[in-house]
Amino acid sequence: MTLSNPQQKKSLWSKPSKKWLLGIPIGGFLAFILGAIALGGFHYGMTYTNNNDFCYGCHVGMDTIVEEYEASPHFTNTRGVVAATCSDCHVPQEFFPKMALKIGASVDIIHMITGKINLENFESEHRPRLAERVTHEFKENDSKQCRYCHDVTTMDFENQSRNASRRHQTMEARGLTCIDCHAGIAHKLPE
Repeated sequence: MTLSNPQQKKSLWSKPSKKWLLGIPIGGFLAFILGAIALGGFHYGMTYTNNNDFCYGCHVGMDTIVEEYEASPHFTNTRGVVAATCSDCHVPQEFFPKMALKIGASVDIIHMITGKINLENFESEHRPRLAERVTHEFKENDSKQCRYCHDVTTMDFENQSRNASRRHQTMEARGLTCIDCHAGIAHKLPE
């Protein structure tokens, strides 16, 4: 039995009319445009939340972290080396670890908004806890963020002090990582 009446319902798999075929490239083009806008917005958000101005938004006036960083060799130095930004040291470059860190950091922002972390209690209660957490992360990942810029295999041991040269050359054999000796280089250690 065939359908002779054109007003009867067509099968899902029947050939669409020509006007509907035009929707396929238009829909694909719109999906591409919306995807590009979403990707651009995501990239902008990641870039914006990785710059010092974003970090300073919470840390200026909150404590001495910004002042310590700006006085450190990671911010200004005699060699004119480009300064390491907050994200260079605190945000992994790999996508999934970066996303995990940013999601975790948003919890601290919520604590600041709700008043759990404030000017009065940051230095005494929260800074030691956060410093311990960051130190633990650096030890666990073999100071990966340090190694984005510093590579022991390319160090000029001849121009280092005798003690530093020996320590750098034997750190792997001794099971040490950058943070074991250089903790407090950009921020003073909490008491």
